[in-house]
Amino acid sequence: RSLRRSLLETIDGYSQHLTTSVIEEQIYPQLQTGFNDSHAYIRELTLKSMLALAPKMSNKTLVTSVLKHLSKLQVDEEPSIRANTTVLLGSVAPLLGDATCRRVLLNAFTRALKDAFPPARIAGLRALVATKQYYSPGGAGARRGDRGGS
Repeated sequence: RSLRRSLLETIDGYSQHLTTSVIEEQIYPQLQTGFNDSHAYIRELTLKSMLALAPKMSNKTLVTSVLKHLSKLQVDEEPSIRANTTVLLGSVAPLLGDATCRRVLLNAFTRALKDAFPPARIAGLRALVATKQYYSPGGAGARRGDRGGS
Protein backbone atom coordinates (compact mmCIF):
# COMPACT_ATOMS: atom_id res chain seq x y z
CA ARG A 1 0.00 0.00 0.00
CA SER A 2 2.84 2.45 0.73
CA LEU A 3 4.30 1.86 -2.73
CA ARG A 4 0.88 2.48 -4.31
CA ARG A 5 0.50 5.67 -2.27
CA SER A 6 3.95 6.90 -3.29
CA LEU A 7 3.33 6.21 -6.99
CA LEU A 8 -0.07 7.92 -6.89
CA GLU A 9 1.29 10.96 -5.04
CA THR A 10 3.98 11.49 -7.69
CA ILE A 11 2.07 10.53 -10.83
CA ASP A 12 2.20 14.08 -12.22
CA GLY A 13 5.98 13.79 -12.45
CA TYR A 14 6.04 10.73 -14.69
CA SER A 15 2.65 10.42 -16.37
CA GLN A 16 3.77 12.40 -19.43
CA HIS A 17 6.32 9.66 -20.16
CA LEU A 18 3.71 6.89 -20.24
CA THR A 19 2.19 5.65 -23.47
CA THR A 20 -1.44 4.72 -23.98
CA SER A 21 -0.58 1.05 -24.28
CA VAL A 22 1.44 1.05 -21.04
CA ILE A 23 -1.39 2.81 -19.20
CA GLU A 24 -4.12 0.58 -20.65
CA GLU A 25 -2.31 -2.76 -20.39
CA GLN A 26 -0.08 -2.45 -17.34
CA ILE A 27 -1.03 0.48 -15.12
CA TYR A 28 -4.81 0.88 -15.22
CA PRO A 29 -5.65 -2.78 -14.49
CA GLN A 30 -3.71 -2.44 -11.22
CA LEU A 31 -4.69 1.16 -10.54
CA GLN A 32 -8.43 0.56 -10.72
CA THR A 33 -8.33 -1.55 -7.55
CA GLY A 34 -7.56 1.71 -5.72
CA PHE A 35 -11.07 2.98 -6.45
CA ASN A 36 -12.37 0.35 -4.00
CA ASP A 37 -9.56 0.51 -1.42
CA SER A 38 -10.63 0.50 2.22
CA HIS A 39 -8.44 3.55 2.92
CA ALA A 40 -10.07 6.80 1.84
CA TYR A 41 -6.71 8.42 1.09
CA ILE A 42 -5.88 5.73 -1.49
CA ARG A 43 -9.34 6.09 -3.09
CA GLU A 44 -8.83 9.84 -3.30
CA LEU A 45 -5.32 9.56 -4.75
CA THR A 46 -6.57 7.02 -7.30
CA LEU A 47 -9.33 9.42 -8.28
CA LYS A 48 -6.94 12.36 -8.60
CA SER A 49 -4.49 10.27 -10.66
CA MET A 50 -7.11 10.04 -13.39
CA LEU A 51 -6.56 13.72 -14.21
CA ALA A 52 -3.06 12.82 -15.39
CA LEU A 53 -3.94 9.48 -17.01
CA ALA A 54 -7.34 10.04 -18.63
CA PRO A 55 -6.03 12.11 -21.57
CA LYS A 56 -3.89 9.13 -22.62
CA MET A 57 -6.59 6.50 -22.13
CA SER A 58 -8.91 5.12 -24.77
CA ASN A 59 -12.50 6.30 -24.90
CA LYS A 60 -13.61 2.71 -24.44
CA THR A 61 -11.77 2.36 -21.11
CA LEU A 62 -12.99 5.74 -19.92
CA VAL A 63 -16.62 4.99 -20.75
CA THR A 64 -16.84 1.32 -19.80
CA SER A 65 -14.58 1.20 -16.73
CA VAL A 66 -13.63 4.60 -15.34
CA LEU A 67 -17.20 5.96 -15.41
CA LYS A 68 -18.40 2.87 -13.55
CA HIS A 69 -15.92 3.54 -10.76
CA LEU A 70 -16.73 7.25 -10.69
CA SER A 71 -20.41 6.46 -10.34
CA LYS A 72 -19.65 4.51 -7.17
CA LEU A 73 -17.34 7.21 -5.85
CA GLN A 74 -20.07 9.80 -6.27
CA VAL A 75 -21.83 8.20 -3.32
CA ASP A 76 -18.65 7.49 -1.29
CA GLU A 77 -18.82 7.94 2.47
CA GLU A 78 -16.03 10.55 2.29
CA PRO A 79 -17.40 13.96 1.31
CA SER A 80 -14.14 15.14 -0.30
CA ILE A 81 -14.11 12.08 -2.55
CA ARG A 82 -17.67 12.86 -3.70
CA ALA A 83 -16.67 16.46 -4.45
CA ASN A 84 -13.46 15.46 -6.27
CA THR A 85 -15.36 12.89 -8.31
CA THR A 86 -17.61 15.64 -9.62
CA VAL A 87 -14.60 17.85 -10.39
CA LEU A 88 -12.96 14.99 -12.28
CA LEU A 89 -16.11 14.25 -14.29
CA GLY A 90 -16.26 17.88 -15.36
CA SER A 91 -12.57 17.82 -16.30
CA VAL A 92 -12.69 14.64 -18.39
CA ALA A 93 -15.98 15.44 -20.12
CA PRO A 94 -14.27 16.48 -23.39
CA LEU A 95 -12.63 13.04 -23.54
CA LEU A 96 -15.89 11.11 -23.20
CA GLY A 97 -17.62 12.05 -26.43
CA ASP A 98 -20.84 14.00 -26.93
CA ALA A 99 -23.23 11.06 -26.68
CA THR A 100 -21.75 9.83 -23.40
CA CYS A 101 -21.75 13.34 -21.97
CA ARG A 102 -25.41 13.83 -22.85
CA ARG A 103 -26.25 10.47 -21.29
CA VAL A 104 -24.20 10.68 -18.09
CA LEU A 105 -23.21 14.17 -16.98
CA LEU A 106 -26.54 15.81 -16.21
CA ASN A 107 -27.54 13.00 -13.85
CA ALA A 108 -24.13 12.99 -12.16
CA PHE A 109 -24.02 16.73 -11.62
CA THR A 110 -27.60 17.08 -10.43
CA ARG A 111 -26.85 14.31 -7.92
CA ALA A 112 -23.93 16.42 -6.69
CA LEU A 113 -26.26 19.41 -6.29
CA LYS A 114 -28.21 17.39 -3.70
CA ASP A 115 -25.11 16.38 -1.69
CA ALA A 116 -25.04 17.38 1.99
CA PHE A 117 -21.39 18.51 1.64
CA PRO A 118 -21.32 22.14 0.42
CA PRO A 119 -18.09 21.77 -1.65
CA ALA A 120 -19.70 18.84 -3.49
CA ARG A 121 -22.70 21.02 -4.36
CA ILE A 122 -20.40 23.80 -5.53
CA ALA A 123 -18.44 21.31 -7.64
CA GLY A 124 -21.72 20.12 -9.18
CA LEU A 125 -22.76 23.64 -10.09
CA ARG A 126 -19.34 24.49 -11.55
CA ALA A 127 -19.28 21.26 -13.54
CA LEU A 128 -22.75 21.96 -14.94
CA VAL A 129 -21.62 25.40 -16.10
CA ALA A 130 -18.37 24.03 -17.54
CA THR A 131 -20.23 21.39 -19.56
CA LYS A 132 -23.29 23.45 -20.54
CA GLN A 133 -22.71 22.75 -24.22
CA TYR A 134 -24.05 19.21 -23.68
CA TYR A 135 -27.49 20.28 -22.41
CA SER A 136 -30.51 22.06 -23.79
CA PRO A 137 -33.77 23.28 -22.29
CA GLY A 138 -35.53 20.82 -24.63
CA GLY A 139 -34.56 17.99 -22.35
CA ALA A 140 -32.51 14.89 -21.72
CA GLY A 141 -29.20 16.67 -22.16
CA ALA A 142 -29.39 16.89 -25.97
CA ARG A 143 -27.70 19.87 -27.54
CA ARG A 144 -29.81 22.53 -29.10
CA GLY A 145 -30.11 21.88 -32.79
CA ASP A 146 -28.91 18.28 -32.42
CA ARG A 147 -31.05 15.97 -34.48
CA GLY A 148 -29.61 12.80 -32.97
CA GLY A 149 -26.53 12.55 -35.19
CA SER A 150 -22.94 13.16 -34.28
